Amino acid sequence: MKNILVTGATSGIGYEVIKLLAEKKNNIIFFARNDKKSIKLNDLLKERYNILGRYYICDFSNLNTVKKATEKLIKDTKKLDCIINNAGKVYFSYDKTRDGIERSFQINYLSHFYITEKLLEKNILDKNSQIINVSSVAHNPNSSINSLDSIKYKNLIGKMNFKDINYENEKFRGFTSLFYSRSKMAQIMWSYYRSKFLDGIKINSVHPGLLGSNVLYENGIFGKLLTPLFKLFFRSSKEGAKNILHVMEKINEENLTGKYFDERILSDSHEYSYNEKDQKKLFDISKKLLSDRKIF
Repeated sequence: MKNILVTGATSGIGYEVIKLLAEKKNNIIFFARNDKKSIKLNDLLKERYNILGRYYICDFSNLNTVKKATEKLIKDTKKLDCIINNAGKVYFSYDKTRDGIERSFQINYLSHFYITEKLLEKNILDKNSQIINVSSVAHNPNSSINSLDSIKYKNLIGKMNFKDINYENEKFRGFTSLFYSRSKMAQIMWSYYRSKFLDGIKINSVHPGLLGSNVLYENGIFGKLLTPLFKLFFRSSKEGAKNILHVMEKINEENLTGKYFDERILSDSHEYSYNEKDQKKLFDISKKLLSDRKIF
């Protein structure tokens, strides 16, 4: 029986992953925003699977709540066998969190960076543990979701823009997937960089597939209209969850780290993600963004 932490647990891929993990009688710990949904999920774990789940409430757009939840988790936990960094949102417009950080970068990447690095620092993740970053094919500037941005923002797409990490000097008009794309690129680059220094701990990224989930919902009326269409025409969150568990098993069987999976297939990510100099820059600036806000 393994201790597994899942973020973004009460809907979509995270919810389906937890049910599949519970079927295998793993101990489930999860981070979520909504207390009522968390209670409901915990009740499901108890009634259907006879598992006593444990959860921590935080909002990934508020780093102080993430810090408090992580500190509580560390206090309550001796060891984790796996963390699945799944929570994420797609935003098609520019905005910053209350922490003053572009919101996709913080929610999809930086909050997970903090949680994982803190667990590593405290040796909660130890040898033979897994870190799974749920990324996306959208990290690739050549993917169809980025087709307009490759024209509108060709000087920005497909890189980290370290000199203007928050896009303070840019003006954005209309819809763009640039922010989501960059956050998913960041996950992959961090995975590659960290894999060089972790002794026995395996860190990998996976694109779970083109799925009909709720990631678009918080884009006003546009997101509310598109969400049911995505659910109708794309594959289910359960299929994405199955892909993630398949990858986890493959990683253990073949002792893989620092890899990117497109669904179940070991694949190459976009060429920029392998830039070792920028991987280190990303790691350093991530630490600085957190330390400047007294989070790390």
